[in-house]
Amino acid sequence: MSANTTKRSFYFAFFLVVAAILCLLFLRIVIGPFLLAMVLAWLFNPAIERLETHGIRRTVVVLLVIAFIIAALSIAIWYVIPLVAHQLEQVIKTLPRAKQHLEGTILPGLKKTISSYVGPSRQLDKIQSLLANYELSPDLILQALSFSKIIDNTRILAGWALALILSPVFAFFLMRDFRRLLQKTAHLVPPDLRHNVRIFTLQVDRTLRAVVRGQLLVVSLLSTLYAAAFALAGLPGGIAVGVLTGVARIIPYLDIVVGGTFSFLIILANDSPTSVIIGVLVAFALIQLLDAIFLTPKIMGQFSGLHPFMIIISVLCFGDWFGVYGVILAIPLAAFGRVALLHLIDSYRSSGFYRGPLPGSAELGLGMELKD
Repeated sequence: MSANTTKRSFYFAFFLVVAAILCLLFLRIVIGPFLLAMVLAWLFNPAIERLETHGIRRTVVVLLVIAFIIAALSIAIWYVIPLVAHQLEQVIKTLPRAKQHLEGTILPGLKKTISSYVGPSRQLDKIQSLLANYELSPDLILQALSFSKIIDNTRILAGWALALILSPVFAFFLMRDFRRLLQKTAHLVPPDLRHNVRIFTLQVDRTLRAVVRGQLLVVSLLSTLYAAAFALAGLPGGIAVGVLTGVARIIPYLDIVVGGTFSFLIILANDSPTSVIIGVLVAFALIQLLDAIFLTPKIMGQFSGLHPFMIIISVLCFGDWFGVYGVILAIPLAAFGRVALLHLIDSYRSSGFYRGPLPGSAELGLGMELKD
């Protein structure tokens, strides 16, 4: 790649990023439904293309795909969510007992043990004072989380209504015209850059699809494993806690925090026997071991091409830069950055700066100097 082509590629990429940012700012009022529809169109486009090759009209295929998505969501809302919500409600009702046990038994014993070795602990005094002054009412928590409380907020209700109405509409048009939009976008790329841009977009598409498949597979496996393990261990509300723990794995390693916190509070509130505590600890140890040895390295590492250490660094960095959204999108962004970095390295290695002067130029210059 010549220096001029490299420079033009950089200018084109910069223009593309600026144009994307301006489009997102312009679509700010419908950014949620639009992005959701765009992701759905991108995810389902290969399946739509395959069905279209069998002679089925694309419009019919798109309608079938949207109907499938709506049916899947309806089943989840009708069966799965009520089960998890019911168990969560039971868990929340046990929180005051956990607070009493923590405040009356665990903290005093911990404070006495620490004081006997290192002296009084001001941090434990602060925690004990905070627990004493804070009233943990299940009714207040359930009321704050209740649907009736949420819909009282007009802005949230309007956002939900807008998403429910516009997302299927946007998804229909984007899925139907996805190939045409790609063709029109490709014609905007300068002819001499199209080959490189096509290779880059294909690699990004392949990598991001692998990341999505990997994350869905990991979350599904961990949700099933945690729910089954906690239920077998006899943890009250174990299915709900297991599902939430697995879903929390969308943010890497958050499952440890979510599952550990909920399990600790439930065990504390119910004064669970030793067998339950041992069962939960064994479940955590085995699943985390399986995740560390197989799931993350083999599935996420293989699909995204990222080392587990880089996944952790990406989560921390993107979370620091972009908050919660950065944490959720850390792995896709890191995978995209890896592809972009590899292309930059290839461009650098093919540049005149990296290759240096021609092999015979130095000898020629030296000979001229000696002749002079």
